[in-house]
Amino acid sequence: MNRMKLWFEQTLTISFAIFVGIIIEGLVYSVFFGDDLAMFSLSWMQLLSVILTGALCSVLTVIFLIGPDIPKNKYIVRIVLHCLGLYLIVSLFGWFFKWFTDLTGFIMVTILFFLVYVFVWAVSLWLHKRDDYKINKALDDIRDEE
Repeated sequence: MNRMKLWFEQTLTISFAIFVGIIIEGLVYSVFFGDDLAMFSLSWMQLLSVILTGALCSVLTVIFLIGPDIPKNKYIVRIVLHCLGLYLIVSLFGWFFKWFTDLTGFIMVTILFFLVYVFVWAVSLWLHKRDDYKINKALDDIRDEE
């Protein structure tokens, strides 16, 4: 797969998942802690920080997970390093852009990080399976014509 296409796809998926996570976080705070959901707002800097986080995390994805065939044990090590690297980026961006101000906020960001991580893997696998299906169908159609 083209690295630029993968980077763009991952940036969109990660940013979308973070925005969904923010919505879920707002709902959780509203339902369980009695916060007023109508007062929830995001500044342009927070919106930009989510997109920057998605773009930087996508760079790590392209670096760690794309390459020649890798043995399964080394691939698992790369996935663990990838996850830790992304967690470090999200934690640093969260601190820098004030996504959290206390331990409770940090724990919520951590939970959302892992939910987003799983979501992005699931969507990526689904998109790649869909692409594989289209390619196989096109090859079958070519074989049928012969």
